Amino acid sequence: MEENMKKYIVIVFCVLLMLIGCTQQKISEQQKTITIVTSFYPIYILAKNITDGVEGITLQNMTQPQTGCLHDYQITTRDRKALEKADLLLVNGAGIESFLEGIKEQYQNLPIVDTSMGITLIEMQQHHHHNDEQIQHDEKEYNGHIWLYSENALKQAENICNALCEKDSTHKQQYTKNLELFRQNIKEFQRNQQHYFDNNKVVIFHEGFDYIAKEYGFTVQEQIFVEEEKTPSAKELAEMIEHIKQENVTIFFTADDKGKSYAELLAKEVKGKVYLLNPITAGALEKDAYLQAMKQNESIIQEALK
Repeated sequence: MEENMKKYIVIVFCVLLMLIGCTQQKISEQQKTITIVTSFYPIYILAKNITDGVEGITLQNMTQPQTGCLHDYQITTRDRKALEKADLLLVNGAGIESFLEGIKEQYQNLPIVDTSMGITLIEMQQHHHHNDEQIQHDEKEYNGHIWLYSENALKQAENICNALCEKDSTHKQQYTKNLELFRQNIKEFQRNQQHYFDNNKVVIFHEGFDYIAKEYGFTVQEQIFVEEEKTPSAKELAEMIEHIKQENVTIFFTADDKGKSYAELLAKEVKGKVYLLNPITAGALEKDAYLQAMKQNESIIQEALK
């Protein structure tokens, strides 16, 4: 009898140990977090839509919100600290992150998701150069500001969802549900759009606005991109004004950046009007911020092309 009791106690003890072990494992799994780092603002907002309400996810934007577009951006000590803690890095790709090769070298075990995969890029057109030398490129250049075309943003969100489902299959259903909600919102936005004919000609002062032109169907007659370290000469400005007059273009789309002052100067010369569009490289951190910015741009375009 005593021996049977000992066996019974041993069995109960073993069962208790197993239950404790399983409970601790479940607690450990629940407490485990996945840190997702995004390269800059538009990718952060897209990722926020896909991760909304998912437990155990830490979403962090690597660059400061006011950084804007990442042309010639240099990685900072703060950025490196974020990358060291990251389980996954989400990037725009398409050449926007010029520092990406350096990250791949330094953080070889960090999975990087290129959200531009599967997206057809717009080829960069010839535009005014703001120095006297014409630089020849053997390879074609492509426009990486893909998020400004809503169908591209949806594809980027799909790429983010697929990567997260693979990384964190436990929450696959939630990621997929969030993607479907984002898709519905994008499709509703697209259904309500007004499209314009090719005879609506504009001058743009931001590379990303080629994708906005694709969204709405208007024609970019002239592209003038002012680089930070260069300014157009008086001769170049005169040539631009003459060309714009010949084409009878009076609508100028610019971001609130260095190009704005040149847009205002040229518009004054041809009795045109300047309209500010949002390149969506900075802004509010709410998940609806992308669509809100797209709708605001649409309102401005409607006013300009009415």
